[in-house]
Amino acid sequence: MASYVLSMMNKHDLEKYGEYMAQGFVSLEGLPFEVILGENMDTLEGAPPGTSVVLMKFPDNATAMQWYKSDAYQKAIPIRHQAAETIFAVHFTDDN
Repeated sequence: MASYVLSMMNKHDLEKYGEYMAQGFVSLEGLPFEVILGENMDTLEGAPPGTSVVLMKFPDNATAMQWYKSDAYQKAIPIRHQAAETIFAVHFTDDN
């Protein structure tokens, strides 16, 4: 079953965030994933959790963690922290 990674960000340095995005895309090369929800959204009610929400789908837990723990993504994390306040969450399935 699929695993989902949800990130909510409140960007405060757009230039630095662009660096993070570039490194983030490099970290995903060769991995099967799908972006379910991209950066921008229209809020119909309430206050949004930040300036951006991203939801990514991976085919399983192992692939999601392979990406997150990869050297390439670990290099991107400090850039993300410099660019935005972030929350990262993952939904792991029970079957793997």
